[in-house]
Amino acid sequence: MRDHVRILAWCFIVYSSIIVLVGLGIGSVVLFGGAISGDRDAMLITGAVGAGIACLLLVVSLPGMFAGIGLLKMQPWARIVAIIVGVLHILSFPFGTALGVYTLWVLLNAETEALFRGQQVALAA
Repeated sequence: MRDHVRILAWCFIVYSSIIVLVGLGIGSVVLFGGAISGDRDAMLITGAVGAGIACLLLVVSLPGMFAGIGLLKMQPWARIVAIIVGVLHILSFPFGTALGVYTLWVLLNAETEALFRGQQVALAA
């Protein structure tokens, strides 16, 4: 299960990075849409909306980043954060749903719980 935890950690980091990139892309498009119009009020409004979207998606992605880094380091707190973030990702169909289900399968496993407690688990033959 240690390999699954490592894979899950990288999935969280990559998925969160994609959310950040999407936020920056949407924010830029909205920002430059107002700039193209040439209207001063439109530039101010779309600039604020674009920055708001980018900041919102950045803030939403931070727990996933922290959980991924913590899982790579096998930190016990990261398991709880990843479970919470994974459950929230279930609502984001289709990739978030797959990530959420995989998160629950990996992190709610008895062997994984023992790994995070630092105990050895006897494998069934």
